[in-house]
Amino acid sequence: VVTITGSNFSEVASENMVTFNGQIAEIDADQSSTTQLVVTTPIVILDATVNVVEDVKLLVAVQGAYAGALYDQPFRVERAVVEVGGFIGEQPEKNPNNICSDAAENLYVTGTDKILYKIDSSGTRTAFGTGLAATTHDLKAGPAGRIYFVRNNPYLYRFEPTGGAAVRWLRVKSKLTCFDFNQAQNIYCGGKNDSLYYVDIIAESILGVALADDYRYVSLKVYDGYVYVAGEYIGSDTTVDVVEGIWRHQINADNFLAPRELVYDWSNYAYAAEQHLSSMVINEEGLFYIGVTEGSGPAVIILDPATANTEPFYNAVLFAPASKLEWGPNKNIYLARYSDAPAEATPNGVFRVAQDYAGAPYYGRD
Repeated sequence: VVTITGSNFSEVASENMVTFNGQIAEIDADQSSTTQLVVTTPIVILDATVNVVEDVKLLVAVQGAYAGALYDQPFRVERAVVEVGGFIGEQPEKNPNNICSDAAENLYVTGTDKILYKIDSSGTRTAFGTGLAATTHDLKAGPAGRIYFVRNNPYLYRFEPTGGAAVRWLRVKSKLTCFDFNQAQNIYCGGKNDSLYYVDIIAESILGVALADDYRYVSLKVYDGYVYVAGEYIGSDTTVDVVEGIWRHQINADNFLAPRELVYDWSNYAYAAEQHLSSMVINEEGLFYIGVTEGSGPAVIILDPATANTEPFYNAVLFAPASKLEWGPNKNIYLARYSDAPAEATPNGVFRVAQDYAGAPYYGRD
């Protein structure tokens, strides 16, 4: 979205026209005025091998004016979504299903071939580790350069900084599917079991810190003094009102968690009947970016937890499913897309999404 400030624009939105290299931009009539035009950049990068155009000509024309107004500086347009890692079209397919980023923005990607790949900042991909399952449920960069993961069984696993075979590190409880690091670089984790757990990674001690009977969580984030979990209720209690959503537990001084509080009832989402939560990340302003499963709705939605309002994120260029989201150390979001039935328009792969915000603090990276 681009805001053009000036004067003598028409108060009738349809009497203004904005072009980028001759391509007509959509004008937001509700936000525009005689001194401001708010437009969505049209598609101006027409070469599939090009990701940035540095010298876009931006022209404003108003009905009845003798000439248009040409912006007197080069205007840079960057492709919003770029494939990384070279997974698309590769045979046999590796089907990326999880991703994480270290402090240097090296990416680590898992797929159905049970290999951990590393993609460095230049885009070069190498095989980094072995010993995965076909589905990795959560993957994160941890302290001392280690990469941690869980795979729907009782264990936390990790790779040493040099890669190689995965180490089955610590038994916690059955069916771990999600985890995150706190400020002390210890772990909160959960999945489908009786509790959320706290793991001291130095002492290798395990503590049950909140009841989670009959809940199955798919994503967990530590943010601003709370542990947030996304998932569903799978028990038989018919009095439970919210069966899918986002909840949070306040973190107490002893690392125990306060009782569960509802943040967002997924049934309020317009496409809740066909799409489900699959991943969540949080930006520096506390907005939640939620990746969803296959369906006709957006791949990613932005949730304001203060108002429970949602809006689609880049829905013109991002397509469901968004299997796993990861915020890099800067302003890039990374997305792993995996489907059992990929299509030409929605291939399985890894994508870098450029936007304007940094992520919320992540404590696992050194």
